[in-house]
Amino acid sequence: MRTRREVLQGLIVSIGGATALTACGGVANVLSTRPGMAPRFYTSTEYALIARISDLIIPRTETPGAVDVNVPGYLDGLMTEWANSETKNTHRSALRQIKAELDKLSRGNFLDASDSVAEQSLTAFDAAAFAENADVSGYKRVKAYVSQSYFATEIGATEELKWVAVPGRWDPRVEI
Repeated sequence: MRTRREVLQGLIVSIGGATALTACGGVANVLSTRPGMAPRFYTSTEYALIARISDLIIPRTETPGAVDVNVPGYLDGLMTEWANSETKNTHRSALRQIKAELDKLSRGNFLDASDSVAEQSLTAFDAAAFAENADVSGYKRVKAYVSQSYFATEIGATEELKWVAVPGRWDPRVEI
């Protein structure tokens, strides 16, 4: 169960982060590992896992998906530049647990599974992770990192959240 503090922190990161990153123009590019570059924090297997999970959580539709806006690269940069050693160790441990569970659910290597098998496996794992007495907080954090990173991008903020700098009509002569 999430506390009010965790929910508020998530909202601040999602909304405030999107505003700050959009306003700063390019800060996310400095932080992220660019497509085609070798990951700096993740091993190649961890990076592939993050990319596959990101793509399944926020797939491409009529708007770009998580992989299209480089969420895996952003998370790699985030873990390299921002995370302390405890967060890094916890994150790596969570990725090992997630990979093991998804491998079991997909009856083989989750990364090599077909898209439909991978989607079914992640859907089943997600349902189990968010069940009432589940102890899969690492997956919940990874899912939060993916969604918050996506909505912190310009595309996530402007196309998905429909964020605009000045919403509505601006009228300088409002009767008070």
